[in-house]
Amino acid sequence: MSARLWLYRLLMHAYPGPFRRRFESELESAFLAAQSEPRYARRGGGALFWADTLVDLCVSASRQRTRQVIAAIRYPRSSRNKVDTMLHDLRHAFRLVIRQPAFSAAAVLSLALGIGGSSLIYGLVDGLVLHPFPYPDPDRLVSVGVAFPRQSSELRFIETLSPAEYFDFKRMRSFGVTTAFDLGNRNVSGGDEPERLFTALLLDDPFEVIGMRATLGRGFLAEELAPNGPPVAIISHRIWQSRFAGDRQIVGRAIRIGGQAATVVGVMPPGLLLLGTDLWIPWGGDPSRMPRNVRQFTVLARLEGSGLAEANAELAAVAGRVDQEFRGQFREYEGWRLEARPWAAVVTASLRDAAFVLFGAVLFVLLIACANVGNLLLARAAAHQRDVAMRLALGAARWRVARELLTESLLLSLAGAAGGLLLAAGALAIAPQFLPQRVVSLAPDISLSGRVLAFGLALTVISAVVIGLVPVLRAWRTSPRVWLSTEGRSATGGRAVVRLRQAFIVAEVALAVALLTGAGLLARSFMRIQAVDLGFDPSNVLTMRLTLPREKYQGEAINQFFNAVLERIRALPGVERASAASQYPPMGAFETSFEVEGEEPGEARPNTLITVMTPDYFGTLGVALKGGRAFDARDTLRAPLVVSVNEAFADRYLRNEPFIGRRLRIGPPRPDRPWVEVVSVVADTRNRGATAPVAPEIFIPMEQQVMWNQVFLMVRARGDAPALLPLVRREILALDSEQPVYAINTLEGSLQSALFPQRVSLVLIGLFAAVALVLAAVGVYGVMSYGVATRTREIGIRMALGADAGAVVRLVVRQAIVVLSLGLALGLALAVSAGRALSTLLVDVTARDPATLASVSAVLAAVGLAAGYLPARRAVRVDPSAALRHD
Repeated sequence: MSARLWLYRLLMHAYPGPFRRRFESELESAFLAAQSEPRYARRGGGALFWADTLVDLCVSASRQRTRQVIAAIRYPRSSRNKVDTMLHDLRHAFRLVIRQPAFSAAAVLSLALGIGGSSLIYGLVDGLVLHPFPYPDPDRLVSVGVAFPRQSSELRFIETLSPAEYFDFKRMRSFGVTTAFDLGNRNVSGGDEPERLFTALLLDDPFEVIGMRATLGRGFLAEELAPNGPPVAIISHRIWQSRFAGDRQIVGRAIRIGGQAATVVGVMPPGLLLLGTDLWIPWGGDPSRMPRNVRQFTVLARLEGSGLAEANAELAAVAGRVDQEFRGQFREYEGWRLEARPWAAVVTASLRDAAFVLFGAVLFVLLIACANVGNLLLARAAAHQRDVAMRLALGAARWRVARELLTESLLLSLAGAAGGLLLAAGALAIAPQFLPQRVVSLAPDISLSGRVLAFGLALTVISAVVIGLVPVLRAWRTSPRVWLSTEGRSATGGRAVVRLRQAFIVAEVALAVALLTGAGLLARSFMRIQAVDLGFDPSNVLTMRLTLPREKYQGEAINQFFNAVLERIRALPGVERASAASQYPPMGAFETSFEVEGEEPGEARPNTLITVMTPDYFGTLGVALKGGRAFDARDTLRAPLVVSVNEAFADRYLRNEPFIGRRLRIGPPRPDRPWVEVVSVVADTRNRGATAPVAPEIFIPMEQQVMWNQVFLMVRARGDAPALLPLVRREILALDSEQPVYAINTLEGSLQSALFPQRVSLVLIGLFAAVALVLAAVGVYGVMSYGVATRTREIGIRMALGADAGAVVRLVVRQAIVVLSLGLALGLALAVSAGRALSTLLVDVTARDPATLASVSAVLAAVGLAAGYLPARRAVRVDPSAALRHD
């Protein structure tokens, strides 16, 4: 017995036993006879033979097994016939796919790119924007924002409400449960080394609001949340795992927070971080003693029965009542408004524009892929039109032929979806490594979830219908009489098929133009951003944050510690300069109100950025001094108060020269608030990032205040800045072994992180545009090749009558020019319309940028003409005598 026959007998066990015993000899005879078919004698025929055998065996064995099951449960005969027909269609589709590997590979690859890319981007959009949190009923979890029109029309949600304002609406009917928290940082010591944890200081327990329970322990009790309550804490699941090794006895144990002992009462569930916070502690203050205009809390609420519109109507009534009651004391209440929005929308607002732009772009790629595969199927359907006509003439039902075509398109889509979803799953698994930590902390679970799988399967079905619809309609409209006549046989595909294929290519080119234009606009915008004068030198600067606990450091001891740290750092080898500040560009976060001496106060006091800094801050960043003197040793706590301002502040608020010597009052209006003197003006820096205009800014010497207990250390290195981190950390721990550094970065890294939406949009849309360009070029090439094949006889006649090669080339290329021109025209119109969606990501570039539109048109025209020229060259090599015999 040959090895082949032995293996086949082994495979026959896939059939049911009775069937195998009855037909074993016939199956073996058919197997042996099939080996001698001529198509298996060619190179690679052995692999093709086994592929056909396996497919046939799997399908027929499945059918027999299915029949066995159907017979066992006594289905009606009509149901068995339907199953047999479906299995027959599936086997027929398998054979078509396997016997045309080049066609199938092109179709599956196109669909894999389209479905995989779409699933990948949807997975990111779903995990980062649509469903970033694993909270129950996330749409009912809302945050309350506030806008003070006298100061700014912007609606702000994070750290924007005072305890008094929170209690104004806490008992609203629309809200079932609420919580409010202030954000901060706390040192957790004990163990191997101290750690700085991002902390939420709570007015109410958040577990019921969020709708989750603690993994271990419980939430906060009312007495723990009361003013001066017992020190307790809840830690995040990731800190429980990383710092405490998942010790289930952690509940009830004491940890040191800011130098004081606190009892751990709970562990958060996985995925619950609340803006990335790893530690929850009670706020501990007395809300009744907090001024109404000291606003530092973020509010969360869960809607109770009513919808968002009803809650906002109730908030508007609360705002009106507070306005009437407190406007005389706090003028900013005039016209203020409160508004609730879903919490997910609040925290992902900075990502939404980029996310939906990318989602739209990848859907363009999927449409191009579907057009490409539809083109391939249409070409093959045209080539087999006579076979379809013959089947119809012999009595086959049109719906039966159409179902076979749809089964094939569904099979191709399933194969493409399988490959695409595997690519998407792999990409989503590694995506967090390439996302900034601030983004990952918002959505810790980015994966191929059930929603993403459902989306991918929906795309598969839609793609199958889209790519199979045109061939099905062609088969449905086929007239056997025409196609079996001499005219039908000579019209290979007919003009209608050519026009349909050209329409597909016009659509592909138009979509490719839109994607290329988007990539071009983002590239030009990114180049403009990179060329922006930042006003400082970001190279070789290491940054980190250091916060001193107030329980341990008070008054002048704060500045003494910071100065001692800087002295030690400046003495390290490789350090050029070192300084400290409350913030640095592009982190323009801290603001204050002020008034200028001699200027008439307006209806509302203006706001400006305010930065507390050590004297060497400007030197470390390389910020130029434009006038006056730098801060120095004379600017002490007991000396006259001084400030420096940037040029934007001087131009907007000081107006007339001289700027030096003018006086300001900084902070909310109070009679005892001192005047401070402007002693210098410094050059503008992009203090809110390269994409935002320069904001006015005031600089205060650190030595003249004793309240600022957290700073960023900035260390300019002579070489590799990150290499200094262990040395800096060692010097800090030598002064205080419980003081960790955190938020470690480089200045260049901070700038790049601020550009994350633009950068990721540029990379991904550029990748999608490249794929679209290749698919469009392949489509143009396919249509032109098909056109040459269908006009072989015509070309032969032209050449036999004396037409030269140039005329034939021009004839073919002219078709490509027509298709490309239509695609370019539609694509440019689409690009200008779609470009408006990119406006939030563009800097100094508009959607109608002529240079970008011209460049895209030139690139696509060149690629398209090259793809059309190759079939034209092949056309001139046609042998007239052979062409005249072509049917």
